[in-house]
Amino acid sequence: MDTTKERLRYEHSFFNCRNIQLSLALQDWGIPVELLYYNAWESTSDIYEHLYVKKSKPWFYASPCLEPAELEFIGVPFERVPYTCYDDIAPLLKEADSATRAIFLWVICGEVPYARPEKFGSPEAEHSIWIRGWAAEERPGVSLGYYVCDMYPEYEGTVSEEDIRRMCEDPRIREEDRKAFILRNREQPETVDVERIMERYTDRMRVLEDDLSFYDTVCTFAASGDAGSFADLTELYDCHAHAFKFIAGSRYVFSCFVEAVEGIGERAHLLRDIARKADALKNVFLMAVHSGRADAKAIIRMCSGLQKLEYQWKNSGHNRLNCHLPNLLTSAPISN
Repeated sequence: MDTTKERLRYEHSFFNCRNIQLSLALQDWGIPVELLYYNAWESTSDIYEHLYVKKSKPWFYASPCLEPAELEFIGVPFERVPYTCYDDIAPLLKEADSATRAIFLWVICGEVPYARPEKFGSPEAEHSIWIRGWAAEERPGVSLGYYVCDMYPEYEGTVSEEDIRRMCEDPRIREEDRKAFILRNREQPETVDVERIMERYTDRMRVLEDDLSFYDTVCTFAASGDAGSFADLTELYDCHAHAFKFIAGSRYVFSCFVEAVEGIGERAHLLRDIARKADALKNVFLMAVHSGRADAKAIIRMCSGLQKLEYQWKNSGHNRLNCHLPNLLTSAPISN
């Protein structure tokens, strides 16, 4: 199994459009972003509240993972530069360089020139694009304009200066999001503040609550064949699919942190087993969305098995990770 591709797929399941771009930029530079995944383990109770009770859109789930302020823990400088129009930041954008400086902008989903508006669940919502470079003149194989990278929809290619101007100046962008987010590669290896990261991890685990009754709820839905408060079973299946997609991404992303701290061991393997089984359930519900039918017995069996693995993780002393790597204990520079 190609673990690099697998990791990317699960990161994509978990992070919003901006954070997956930040993570990939840091990975490209060989910076240990997985140390900031310490709070990626999400409570199924919180996921249930967001999707089933409030019926909020999946992409509006506010995960605390990869908060920009925590980039200082791994020695990565960043800044936010406000603008009122494209010309305010044009000189800055043209300094983008994939090796040294990544720049991110908020735009409106339906306005990106490389995808149709219907590609997005909410064409009017904000979306992040990653500017990796600028070509001031055309040459063989390179078009004039900005080199842009996007994960959803998947795109790597040139976007004209006129299109970037149009997207920057769209009046629907919120005032607080009219800022270019600039990430700078470290000029030399920096000390990682492992002590603060582990303190944050301990604090997070101390207050995180999850009785894992979410899995019982899904089994009850399956046994009854009822849609509950949802309009119909298709809507319920779609909600289930989003929930298990997010659980799968959460557990796999968190396993990257556990691996960085402890090395690849039983606990990291257990988390990835949970992620893969949650992903399998996601696929069951996606098929049900299209077919209108679901195998209740199979769902109950798979969901109960997944719940047992989650209990196994909770009982493994998950809030007391063992820092096996000397460089973690001494807060020395870490590389991927």
